[in-house]
Amino acid sequence: MNVTTHDVRYALYRAGAQDVTSSELLSLAVHREPSVRAAIASRTDCPAGALISLGHDHRPEVLLALISNPRTPSSVVRNLADHHVQRVADAAEQRLRSIYA
Repeated sequence: MNVTTHDVRYALYRAGAQDVTSSELLSLAVHREPSVRAAIASRTDCPAGALISLGHDHRPEVLLALISNPRTPSSVVRNLADHHVQRVADAAEQRLRSIYA
């Protein structure tokens, strides 16, 4: 196993760990691997600042995880409703409909 694979596996492990600290979550939110950022975006204990920052991510899997997180601010979801990737825009629209239903 090369170092990069080990790093990603460990980061994914930490992204799902119960004992991860807020500062570690913030650090993992800017990890180079999209699957790690997506794991952080889906956490309901993710700091609000990281959720807002992840709203500017370019990877659809990160944005979809973010939209699915009930703690993601509605302002972030509203911005994603205009995303150029249609499935991201559709997911954001659906989430907005459920918020305001």
